[in-house]
Amino acid sequence: MNSSILRYVEQDWHHFCVRDHRIQGTTTNDYEHFRQTKASRKISYLQNFFIDTDTIPVLEKKISKHCEVADHVYVGFGEPIIFYKEHGKHHCYTHDFINRFSKDLPVTFFGNLISHVPLNRPLYYLNDMFFQSNKIYQEYELCKSLLAKLDHNLDKKFYWEMMCSNSIGIYNSLNSHPVKHKTFATCHALGISHWGPDVITPKNGRSGAETFEKDHNIRCSDLIDPSIYNQSYYSCVVETVIPSDNSMSMFSEKEAKPIIAKRPFIIVGTKDHLKSFRQLGFKTFSPVIDESYDDEPDLDKRKSKILGAMLKLTEEDPKEVYKELQPVLEHNYNHFYEHQWNKELQQAWYDGIIA
Repeated sequence: MNSSILRYVEQDWHHFCVRDHRIQGTTTNDYEHFRQTKASRKISYLQNFFIDTDTIPVLEKKISKHCEVADHVYVGFGEPIIFYKEHGKHHCYTHDFINRFSKDLPVTFFGNLISHVPLNRPLYYLNDMFFQSNKIYQEYELCKSLLAKLDHNLDKKFYWEMMCSNSIGIYNSLNSHPVKHKTFATCHALGISHWGPDVITPKNGRSGAETFEKDHNIRCSDLIDPSIYNQSYYSCVVETVIPSDNSMSMFSEKEAKPIIAKRPFIIVGTKDHLKSFRQLGFKTFSPVIDESYDDEPDLDKRKSKILGAMLKLTEEDPKEVYKELQPVLEHNYNHFYEHQWNKELQQAWYDGIIA
């Protein structure tokens, strides 16, 4: 460990870096101190949550400012897929922001997403599905108790559970499809919510993104709700942001929860979302589930194919489905826990550079 490395660290990096007792050397969040202090190597770690049209120029200016004094700048996207408007364009996404930086600038990006388009600067995958860590269902009593309350008896009221969050269009599509009657569905944006007695209800009553423990980053949305899982066989995961240009696929607690609960699921996301999921080392559920929807570039057609795949699976015996998919479910569960996630970030943090 090179103790002469000086690190500028923004507070939002804390759930990856700052709390780690193994770190040696000096850290600061005072830019003038960082700029003026001599060190054999200066590294900046910048992270920004809730990036939008107004904050994009601020973040870009900050990155450029740090590139002038740091040997390297590492930027983490708190929101995996950022969305903003620029110069008359209706939709700009994470790749547009990354490509604002030339190929020769010493800046590297991290995010809980996979890019489908060329980028000027490196973007490394960062497993931020659960903000606290991927081990919360092994380490925290509330999470462990929720897993213990899951009923694995395959005799349930619904085939699917589908939490649409802010995706009103997807919720409306479900309501006009025959699979509606076999699906337990909610849509926070419409005030249609469900919080069972075993989980923590968010104070705002709808969005589950808020944390509920002072010293940890465990969110209400991280909690598996036994009252939902115990009356459904499968999960339809509706991702938070689905870029209209299919440029990137994000991953969140929405995939992590069925992985931990060993449930088959479908992802409502971009084209090639499942392909990106497999890139991360996970397995998907074809041919038991028709996953041809992953090849469809048009969102409306993709939604139609997803709902069709959901309906088709309701015609199968859940006992046979689980029996056939058991190796996949076990693989994903073990991979989630045992894979060396975030190794590029760890290398950047401990060594000050990614080889």
